[in-house]
Amino acid sequence: MVRPLDLGIFLPNAKGGAIMATGSPPQYFPTWELNKKNAVIAEKAGFEFLLSMVKWRGFGGETNHWDYSLESFTLMAACAAVTSRIQLYASVAIPTIHPGVIAKMTSTIDDVSNGRFGVNIVSGWNKLEYSQMGLWRGDAYFEKRYEYATEYLDILRRLWRDERVNHKSEFFDFEDCKSYPKPSREIPIICAGQSDRGISFTGQYADFGFLGGQDDSLEDLGRLNKKLQRAAGQFGRNVGAYVLLTVIAEETDEAAFRKRDFFIETSDRPAMSEWARVAGMDFSRATYQDLAVQTFMAIPYVAGSYATVAQYLDGLAENGIAGVCFIFPDYQSDLQRLVDNVLPLMKHRRADAPALVDA
Repeated sequence: MVRPLDLGIFLPNAKGGAIMATGSPPQYFPTWELNKKNAVIAEKAGFEFLLSMVKWRGFGGETNHWDYSLESFTLMAACAAVTSRIQLYASVAIPTIHPGVIAKMTSTIDDVSNGRFGVNIVSGWNKLEYSQMGLWRGDAYFEKRYEYATEYLDILRRLWRDERVNHKSEFFDFEDCKSYPKPSREIPIICAGQSDRGISFTGQYADFGFLGGQDDSLEDLGRLNKKLQRAAGQFGRNVGAYVLLTVIAEETDEAAFRKRDFFIETSDRPAMSEWARVAGMDFSRATYQDLAVQTFMAIPYVAGSYATVAQYLDGLAENGIAGVCFIFPDYQSDLQRLVDNVLPLMKHRRADAPALVDA
């Protein structure tokens, strides 16, 4: 039996989203009103979760891609106050904020959301993001980042659970540390590591893991899901595989392909060059030099008619993918169009999810 897909939104909290093109859309400013609009539509449509990224420095270029961003935890606290059911995930770049602080922030948003909050752990490989603030821990950190992440997450869970925490290591020093209140539930954890070490970390410690393949084929994503499940199985665990997915959905395949090709033709080459330069140290996709892959930031995408996109989403479920986190070129209108035109065509949605929603 095929498990219905969890549906989520990658909130528009960084300028330009996941398409490095110069037009507007896909360029937009990450305002609270735009994020609130998408959060409310997603909840009304029966989506399972919202996730916001963490970004402290973008890639410049003509568009200042990702240079403008809203802070993730603050944003999700606001989303908690305007929603009532949907799950909420904030992202933390762990080199930037001490786990003792994140533990308290998490408990606060857990309270605001009435137990709907989780954390996306970002190990932090992009040196420029952190060195600009004096927070880079030296180039040796890149090799030790998962050891650091393991201690970071262990300390978080102890602070959420235990009365007092004592811990002394190369990375942290806690002495009789107390953190109250405790969260109302065990906080779910998301990770997105793509390397073998990253997948192993996700399999051992996370509840959900984002996958990104060597290409965007269903077969490749299914293969990666099996790899993640093997890693989790070594620790007697199951981890839900999620896929970030940029969606270009139009009435016909041809219209969607024209829009996709336009984004590629109008790509922000200077921003792409800067992104490729800093991402090259941790890049996992074989098609790195492909212009489309660079334009869409190596994140899987699908372009096609409403029926084509629905078929692709059903294919994700049939390949064992647990959920999809949607990214859109135009966050002003594309989510509502997906809800109205694509989701009703899916076979593997939750039976109780509404088919149509008014904004």
